[in-house]
Amino acid sequence: MVSIPRIIGVMSYSLMLCLSLSNVTQAGDKYRATQEGIYTIKGEVLRTDGDTYVIRRYDGKEVSLRVDSATEMSESIGRGDRIEAKVRDLNVEKRVLSFHQIEK
Repeated sequence: MVSIPRIIGVMSYSLMLCLSLSNVTQAGDKYRATQEGIYTIKGEVLRTDGDTYVIRRYDGKEVSLRVDSATEMSESIGRGDRIEAKVRDLNVEKRVLSFHQIEK
């Protein structure tokens, strides 16, 4: 026969385990929410016009990216440079989070 203290111990351990796992799943949901809508664009700079860059992605499609004061840029980027940009979609515009040159 199983003793009552052992049953209570197993039940309380199970309860603690369930509560601790719920915090882990909530943390994962928060991380996914912050990463949602962020993606990487890699390609070659075709032209620049002020703070707007036209990029030919490696799949051949052209995309226009506008940088602002919040954009993290590693160095000066010009025509012919190969770049990698982290972009977030906000409504109808693309917000460039980081923009840097990659090796040719």
